[in-house]
Amino acid sequence: MRKPFIAFCGAAAFAVAGSGCVSMAEYDDLKARYSAVAESNQRLKEDLGRENANLRLQVETGSAHLETSKVMLDATKNELDAAKAIAAEIRDKFANLVPPSGSNSSDSDIHIEGNWIRLSGEVLFDAGKTEIKASGKQLLLGIAKELKEKGMFVQIDGHTDTDPIKRSVGKFPTGSNFELGAERALAVTMLLQKEGGIDASKLHLTSWGEYQPAEAGNKRKNRRVEIRFSETDTYQTGGEVKAEK
Repeated sequence: MRKPFIAFCGAAAFAVAGSGCVSMAEYDDLKARYSAVAESNQRLKEDLGRENANLRLQVETGSAHLETSKVMLDATKNELDAAKAIAAEIRDKFANLVPPSGSNSSDSDIHIEGNWIRLSGEVLFDAGKTEIKASGKQLLLGIAKELKEKGMFVQIDGHTDTDPIKRSVGKFPTGSNFELGAERALAVTMLLQKEGGIDASKLHLTSWGEYQPAEAGNKRKNRRVEIRFSETDTYQTGGEVKAEK
């Protein structure tokens, strides 16, 4: 006996256009596809909700970071302003700094600008020598007194002219002006520490040899030690005490 044909007609939600009726199999298929679409839409809605939440979090976090950066920038600016004020005060005290009597130097051998002092020519050392002259020690101890009182971090740079130095196994094994610059910077550093009383943790030194001339062709001006000072230890952040004007 043949089974009766079962059909849903009339108001069925999934009626096929033009036919008026669908079979049970067609209805089940349409219903399954509708459920799949509904589930997909729900997943998309949930994903969109998570994305919106993430975006809100990123915006809130970004705003917080921006505010933190602004606070840090303001603090850095305040520190810089304070450092400049201290540097100006020290510079004023050194304004009348002159070579000690009895030295072979002139006023032009001492240059003060911003947060640095340049001591050129034979203010501190005789030609080719690394021992600080007695008159040079007197000058450096006066500088050390001011820097120590203000708690400055100090960088000492040794520079030379282009004249070759006499190679010596005991003193200059490579015969490089880097060695001469380094020995002079070290001599000044040790004087500032041991006799000037500046804490060793506040001192840095380097040698530039002949490769950072103050003035091309001016050997007297290029033979120099530069002392730079700062209220903060810039080496902690991978920098150096930069010269300011």
